[in-house]
Amino acid sequence: MSQTELSKSTRLLSFTGIVVALLAFVMILFVADLPSGSTPVDQAVNEARQAKADKARVASLAKLTGYEVINADAGIVRIPIEDAMNATVAAYKNN
Repeated sequence: MSQTELSKSTRLLSFTGIVVALLAFVMILFVADLPSGSTPVDQAVNEARQAKADKARVASLAKLTGYEVINADAGIVRIPIEDAMNATVAAYKNN
């Protein structure tokens, strides 16, 4: 075998190896990207969770900013948090 034939076969093997390595890299990227797509089932679950979180957020905000009678017989009421903080500071200043 001559030097020219050996170098042609070496170049061909090198080129083939590089092409195979690049194809393997592209396949790995493709397979790694597959799980990122969400299915409609996941979307429905996410929307249900978001709706539940929004409902809880609205309820907690109403408790922090609104007035409500908790126990009329005992005289327990809920007042906005700002009013409660101001009343507490005023009570400490009077003592």
